[in-house]
Amino acid sequence: MYKGGNMARNKYPEKTIEQILSISYRLFLEKGYEQTTIQDIINELGMSKGAIYHHFKSKEDILLAIGDKGFYYPNSIEKFKNLNHLNGLQKLKKIICSEFENLEKQQFDKMAISLTENPKFVSILLNGTLKHGVPILQELIEEGKKDGSISIADSKSASEVILLLNNVWLSPMIGQGNETDLERKILYLKELTELMGIPFIDEDVFNAMNNYLKNIFK
Repeated sequence: MYKGGNMARNKYPEKTIEQILSISYRLFLEKGYEQTTIQDIINELGMSKGAIYHHFKSKEDILLAIGDKGFYYPNSIEKFKNLNHLNGLQKLKKIICSEFENLEKQQFDKMAISLTENPKFVSILLNGTLKHGVPILQELIEEGKKDGSISIADSKSASEVILLLNNVWLSPMIGQGNETDLERKILYLKELTELMGIPFIDEDVFNAMNNYLKNIFK
């Protein structure tokens, strides 16, 4: 993804990469991926074209790095993880509601729908989701196992299954559907996760998921 080369001229290459990804991410959301040019990114960053191409070969490489990094996960997750008066299952519900109600995530996913013909992007996005999402979900499931709110043996496999169902089976990038189809899928996911021992889809989570999917499919 990144171009090789001598990084000695830049004392803080990681900071430069973060700036490029952050600005590009914002522009992709505001203008759309196709409408954003490398020159737009250069203008916003105030860097030379060479400085950007030193790290990324193309605009597509920047997009793939964003997907791999999991930029679409909101930082607010931490505030729910630290609410000690809630058990693991309650924290999980709060985080999932927050994710589906997050407007930035909705913008990103709407943009991503137009890029599903790029198999590399879809693969990177799903792998990024698993890489960044599984540890968060697994930690909460383990906490729920300890406090008795969740009953399941294999927290890692459960985390992977839930994320894949959410990001493939329910994903607006993978398949379209009407409102009845969406509700049917969410209700079946509710039944499935209850059988798994992770009953996180209550009325609030159901409404958050349903409203998110309806907004994305508009």
